[in-house]
Amino acid sequence: MDLDFDSWAIEAYRLFESGISGVSRIGVIFPPNPDGIASAVIIAEISSQKGLEPNFIVSTPENLLDAIESCVGKCDSIVFLGLPPHGKGPLQVSTEFYKSTIIIDHGSRYLSNYKEKITRINADIGGISTSLLTYFIALQMSEDNDMLSWVVASGFYGKCKIKPCMDIERKALLSWPELMEGARLKKIQRILISSAYLGEEWVLLAVSALQESFDDPSWFLSGNSATASIIRSKTKEVQKEIENILDEPYLRRGNFGAWESPEPYQRFVLALIAREELAKNALSFFYDPPLGLAYLIGNPSMNLYERIVPSLGSFEGSAFGGRGFLSLIVDSEFLRNLIYSISRKINE
Repeated sequence: MDLDFDSWAIEAYRLFESGISGVSRIGVIFPPNPDGIASAVIIAEISSQKGLEPNFIVSTPENLLDAIESCVGKCDSIVFLGLPPHGKGPLQVSTEFYKSTIIIDHGSRYLSNYKEKITRINADIGGISTSLLTYFIALQMSEDNDMLSWVVASGFYGKCKIKPCMDIERKALLSWPELMEGARLKKIQRILISSAYLGEEWVLLAVSALQESFDDPSWFLSGNSATASIIRSKTKEVQKEIENILDEPYLRRGNFGAWESPEPYQRFVLALIAREELAKNALSFFYDPPLGLAYLIGNPSMNLYERIVPSLGSFEGSAFGGRGFLSLIVDSEFLRNLIYSISRKINE
């Protein structure tokens, strides 16, 4: 599916401006992965340029209600980045507590039960990233925001293969030629992956490090940024731990692989790395009775929600997804059957 990004960005920026009208403090809720981190940094920069005070909130789908409530009294508006709610509950709570709710994501299914205070900024296309969309919004605000090109490129590196992503990556490399040495964009993304794997405090450190380094990515890579230096010190250790986990799959069958995640928030980056290196369709799950949490990344042109969820029949839990991804929260007793059902459906 083709998308006119220029026209999309004009309308997206109009919607964003409308969503933040009349607010002074904004809560930015994002998932623990490189795309989420880069998106949060870009939205925070836009917000700051608008004179708004951003408040960062790292969340997973199962913790969205807690994330929303944590900003009560601190935020006037909430922005969800690449993390649309599974069900109606979080949206209902958000509209009760905040002047506006903005959802920026891509390739996902339609959210029903909209209310007036909910602004949806969506691109129904596979193979892109939320950080790409936030970058286009930032450029609509000011061409000077092209300084964020290396931030967005490190967020979607290896994931977004369409022409606009390639163009932004080239822009980043031309603006900062030192990034061409030794696959440095990939190195930055690996640092962001390490942060996501280590948890909320480390994710917020990564956000801070990127903010410190807007004008010069070498500041992030060279050790001049104290926060980036702290994260880098953990990168090799984290990479080794991820390799050890991926060396022992729970299930490998045809085009599908499943791996158990040591912590719920780690399932996002484990699926990302597994999809990049080991399986065309990679699922990472966390077993925590009474809940089973699963995240699947696959073919970006395929709507995994439409392909998988109808075949599961009725089950206790919730699902959200779209082109290239599927997130599920289910009864833990159903988790094993779920994994095998997804494997069969993927390999049909």
